[in-house]
Amino acid sequence: MASLKPFKGAAYDIAHHAQSGLSYLYPYVGELCKKGNLTSVTIKLMDDDPYPQELEFLKPFSLAVHSLVTKFKEIVLKLELPIGEVAQMDLTIFFNNGYGSLFSVKSKVLLKSGTTWNQLVE
Repeated sequence: MASLKPFKGAAYDIAHHAQSGLSYLYPYVGELCKKGNLTSVTIKLMDDDPYPQELEFLKPFSLAVHSLVTKFKEIVLKLELPIGEVAQMDLTIFFNNGYGSLFSVKSKVLLKSGTTWNQLVE
């Protein structure tokens, strides 16, 4: 079997994408976290419903979350990695300095083998 280390790169790539304007998380994620008085929120990309339950439902944010799921699968496919090896893929968004467009994203990929990689994009 080929090395699964490229999953580390996939974890970084999806975190970087989530932080960028191309993910369309901003401004919704900040507004929803502010409403909920939260300084962080986790999106579980491999769950049947990846929308964070602690946040009020907002359709544009829901569309952005589901787009992240698709983007992660595209990244894995482009790297020719087996998506079936992924047990968990979480993106945690942190607001350390208010709820503006500047936020950090930590990605955590857990493989079925137990191997875990964490990536932080600030």
